Amino acid sequence: MSNNAKGSTQSASAAKDAATFGRLPLLPSEREYDTRGAHTTNFAYAIATWCFLTGGYVAQYVGAVQGMVCIIAGTLIGVFITTMPLALGCQKYGLEQMDFCTPSFGTKGIKILLLFYLINMLGWSGLILVMFGNGLRNIMGTLGFNPGEWIVGGGVALGLWLSYLIVTRGVHLLNIATSIITPCLALVIAFMFYVLFRNYGWEQIAAAPPLDPGPDPLKNYLICVELGIAGGISWFGGIGFLARNTQKRRNAIYPELIQLGFIMGVVCSIGLFSALVIQTEDPTEWMVPLGGVYVGLLALVFVALANITSTAVSIFASGLAIRHVDQFRNTAWWKLMLVLIIPCVPFVFWPSELYDLGDAFLAYNGTMYGPICGILFADYIFLRKQKYNLWAIFEDHPGGAYYYTRGVNWLAIGSLVLGQAIYIMLYNPGSGETHDLFFYINPSIAATLVPAFVYTFGMKLLGRADRTKTAAERKRLKKNQTRGARIAVPNI
Repeated sequence: MSNNAKGSTQSASAAKDAATFGRLPLLPSEREYDTRGAHTTNFAYAIATWCFLTGGYVAQYVGAVQGMVCIIAGTLIGVFITTMPLALGCQKYGLEQMDFCTPSFGTKGIKILLLFYLINMLGWSGLILVMFGNGLRNIMGTLGFNPGEWIVGGGVALGLWLSYLIVTRGVHLLNIATSIITPCLALVIAFMFYVLFRNYGWEQIAAAPPLDPGPDPLKNYLICVELGIAGGISWFGGIGFLARNTQKRRNAIYPELIQLGFIMGVVCSIGLFSALVIQTEDPTEWMVPLGGVYVGLLALVFVALANITSTAVSIFASGLAIRHVDQFRNTAWWKLMLVLIIPCVPFVFWPSELYDLGDAFLAYNGTMYGPICGILFADYIFLRKQKYNLWAIFEDHPGGAYYYTRGVNWLAIGSLVLGQAIYIMLYNPGSGETHDLFFYINPSIAATLVPAFVYTFGMKLLGRADRTKTAAERKRLKKNQTRGARIAVPNI
């Protein structure tokens, strides 16, 4: 091979690594997921254990019929809210979700979002790993051992190590892992579903009372709808990552809606039914009683493996997002992964205490991602007409089209805070208190629509809706679609 050819190959490899492990937009040729890969990966996420856990939370408030309606309707609504802006924009431009937020929030304003984003992604990682630890404890208990509570924290530590091994080797390994684990886990879950109905029957499942309902049946029902919507919206971080890696637009939309919306709702319903008849919300505690020793153990093993891949995706996406912080912009990927694992360490020492806050954490996601999704959708669809200046997203100086005031679009930040305030007013996930209006409008939907309207009206009033439409910017946008120009993007 000639020196020029070698140099070209090395340059292409370096560019792909910079895109995969950094902030550079992914070209279509660099994306991992075709139609099959997109459906398989989304399905793998949809049947992760935290989806079972959501069903367990719903089982506290309502029975099987109401719960199933709440969950499936809620997850479909929530996934639709977060999919529309991210799947369209991230797939088109190959951007990770935090960069996609730049035109709306400003080149420095997205760092405010980054804090909330990392809390969400790493919080879910910790909860999933606690479930992994619970699974290990139940596996050992089934085999006749009694290791004590320390095994849960040990399982979290083991899960962090395994996730680190995966994320330091790129998206391709994740794709391979999910393509192997997903079919096996799907078969096991289908068998568990069969055993559930064989042992108990629909009449007994439907008649099972909720675990810990409140005094107001309507309020219980509406809270469960909100848990479903918040669960769907919680895919904000994952959907941007998945859409960025899909080769066609339809692969960034339909797999998310079908798998993360509908199939997730079905899987949550399995967790709901099982929690009602076994009387425990922890999915790792009903698999062995439901499926027997051998099938239960097999289910625990595959669910544990799915938890590891889900955690790996969360940490990987967090690594891409934290590149926005100047100190980590050029940090080696393996070092960056170590930095992100540190916030998950408390789950090693206090797994049960943090795990018990899961339902409040789930609702918290609605307070944050609902307003963000509303703002992103309004900006991308109605204000920018699905046309962003790709170069300007990476221009962090006062002359940039998305710099705004000292790098922050305070209108977007204000709209976000307004959405959060509306959500908390309608439903406080910490205390469980609700406003009278909670019975007429869902908190997540209100927190999505109101900021979207305020942001759209404000941007038009301030004359900022068309900032990327100058002739010079259109010319530069066209120029910088090539490989060489993409590599030359400044401040990445």
